[in-house]
Amino acid sequence: MTQLQLNRQLARITGEPLGTLKALGFGILRPDDEENEPEDIELVLDCPFCRHPVPYPGHGGEVCDLLAECARCDLNFGFDPAEVYPTRRHDRSDRTGRDAC
Repeated sequence: MTQLQLNRQLARITGEPLGTLKALGFGILRPDDEENEPEDIELVLDCPFCRHPVPYPGHGGEVCDLLAECARCDLNFGFDPAEVYPTRRHDRSDRTGRDAC
């Protein structure tokens, strides 16, 4: 997530003007104080049945036509783009018990 994406999301949620949020200087905190490389981050969303994270299928055309796939449930499902969130690759593999794709 870039700083601009963070600011826009906060503006959407709070209703504050983007300029106000820029002036306040919001940023992403790293609780473990560890630097993440871009290749360490992936977009995921939770399966509505087993609640485990599955890879975001990407975008290519109409978002409403995208289906995410949960290998654990052997299921394809629709989703709201607001359900997508970033995570570190090893965090997802730890939660699912399998390696990340």
